[in-house]
Amino acid sequence: MPMTKKKKVALVSSHGGHLTEMLCLSDVFEGYETFHITYNATTPSMLRNCHFLSNKWFKNPLYFFPTLFTILKIMQKEKPEIIFSTGAEIAVPVFWIAKIFTNSRLIYMECSAQVTTPSMTGKALYNISDIFLVQWEPLLEKYGTKAKYCGSLI
Repeated sequence: MPMTKKKKVALVSSHGGHLTEMLCLSDVFEGYETFHITYNATTPSMLRNCHFLSNKWFKNPLYFFPTLFTILKIMQKEKPEIIFSTGAEIAVPVFWIAKIFTNSRLIYMECSAQVTTPSMTGKALYNISDIFLVQWEPLLEKYGTKAKYCGSLI
């Protein structure tokens, strides 16, 4: 019986609560080959197969373009078929680079802290995401028909 290739999934999140939500979803990604894209901090440093970005890219314009180049190199090396993110701002350049330079499916899940108000990241990624998930029903009316209610992780 021929071995089927596992789909490769990029798991993109900032560290802290967004990474915690991502780790709560680990069962969802069983059977997939996964890697993380996040910022270097204590918790993410314990992850295996992880790429780190500078968390200064959105604070200092001198880091912005090198970060885009780093993301492009990660995409070329890893070739993910799916990019999944729980936020926050780290997802914006990753999704845009992927949208322009890859055929990856882009899946964004709004974080659980966003109950009635869309996040800035959600607003930035709503139109380019292939699948857009919210954890609270009130957000459905704030976004549009692309948004799907998936229930809360909490």
